[in-house]
Formats: sequence, structure tokens, C-alpha cells
Amino acid sequence: MKNSRKIAAVLTVAFSLMGCTSKESISKSTKQEEAQKEIKIELTFLQNECNRLINKDEDIEKTFQSYKNDFNLLSTSVNSTEKVNRMNNDELEISITNLEKDVDKLNGEEALKAYTKYTSPKTIYKVTMMNNMHSVIEATRGWDDSKDLGISFFYDHLHSSQEDINRDIKPTVNHITNGPVYKLHIVKDELQKHRDAFSKEQLEQLETAMKGFDYSLDTQLKTIRSYKNIVNNPYTSNNYDYEEEEKYNGARTYLTDFESNLGVAKPEY
Repeated sequence: MKNSRKIAAVLTVAFSLMGCTSKESISKSTKQEEAQKEIKIELTFLQNECNRLINKDEDIEKTFQSYKNDFNLLSTSVNSTEKVNRMNNDELEISITNLEKDVDKLNGEEALKAYTKYTSPKTIYKVTMMNNMHSVIEATRGWDDSKDLGISFFYDHLHSSQEDINRDIKPTVNHITNGPVYKLHIVKDELQKHRDAFSKEQLEQLETAMKGFDYSLDTQLKTIRSYKNIVNNPYTSNNYDYEEEEKYNGARTYLTDFESNLGVAKPEY
């Protein structure tokens, strides 16, 4: 009887362990299946967006920028070599076809890893926002390297006539508007699209940084426009905006903290 009870106890434990293992296996399998479904949904969305771009059903520039970021995010997540960088119908068709093949190759475990990466704030920021953010930094940092057009305009026109100054204002303003200002808008759109992936602290850091860069760019535009048809030479008057410098430095600090916490901070930029 004692041996029978021992055997029964051993069998009970064994079956319990088998039950736990079975539940864990089912749970893992379910997660993998869900990940595969989600990735397929994202791929289908991209395929539809690609068709709209090729057929020119939408605002091409705005739609393309969003599509490019969405495509490259999924591509990076599934470890595909396909990337979208420019609006070219043939290239768009080839890249989406190849991405579909790469997605179809994923097994359950690979799909789960890919979807985890796809929804990671680190991946999202690095793929869809980081390059544009660093372009904005270069355009507002105030160093004399010709990337900050507010500063370079000042030095380039130290000995210019009012006529030359007036002539160069519009193209410089357009360059800023279509360059860093536009890129910052793209970052804002991407952050809005992926808000749920970021923590409250991360959102506050990134949004505060963007407000500071916004102010810097707005100050650049206002300052350059103020040089038109002025009575006093702006280059001999003290019109330096210390508030702009403070907001820029604050923005850099918030962005550095944000990128450091994500683990994507560059040693120097």
C-alpha cells in the first residue's frame, strides 16, 4: 500500500508538471500566432499604402514620408534588407514584394521577436525619428558650420548691402521651412502615431525637447525676416536672443536624457 501511495504521488506530480508545461507551451504558441497575425496586418497596411502612392491617390509627399517610416520600421523589425528611401514606383513595388517574402519566411518564434522589436520605443525612435531629430539639432545649434542658417546668414552678410540682404532673405527662409521645420513636423507626426509605445516620462522628455527646437527655429525665421529694409544695421546692434539659447540648451538636455534612457544616445552630436 505504501508503495502504491508513493507511485500515485509521483504520477500526480508528473502529470501536474506536464500540465504546467502544456499550458506554457500553449501560451507561447498563442503569443507567436498573435505576433504573426499582427505583422501580417501591418504588411497588408503597407501594401495598400504602396498602391495609393503608386496610383497617386493622396498627397504624395506627406503620404510617402509616413509610408517610408512605416516600411522601414517593419523591415528593420523582421531583419529584412529592404529599405525605402525615395519615391520611385518601380523601387516601391520591388521593395514591398521582397518584404512580403521576408515576412512569409518567419516562423512563430521569429515573428514574436520581430513584433516585440516592432513595438519597442527604442526601435520606433531610432528608425522613424532619430535622423530627423539630429538634423534639427544641427540646424539650431548655433555653431558656425553653415548648418545653422540663422548664424550663417548673419556672418555671410556682415558686409552686404541692404539690397543683397533683402534678396537672400526669402530663399533662406524657404530653406529653413522646407528643411528642419519640415523634419520636425515629421517627428511630431511619428510621435503621435506611436504615442502608446512610449512611457509618460519619455513622452514628456521628447515633447519638451521638440518645443525647445520649435522655438529656436521660429526665432531663426523671425530674426532673418527682421533684417529686411531695416534702418539700423542689425550687425552692429545687440539683438541676440538669450531666451532662444536657453530653450535650445534645455531641449538638448531633454533629448540627451531621452536618448540615453533608450540606449541610443550618440557620444557627440
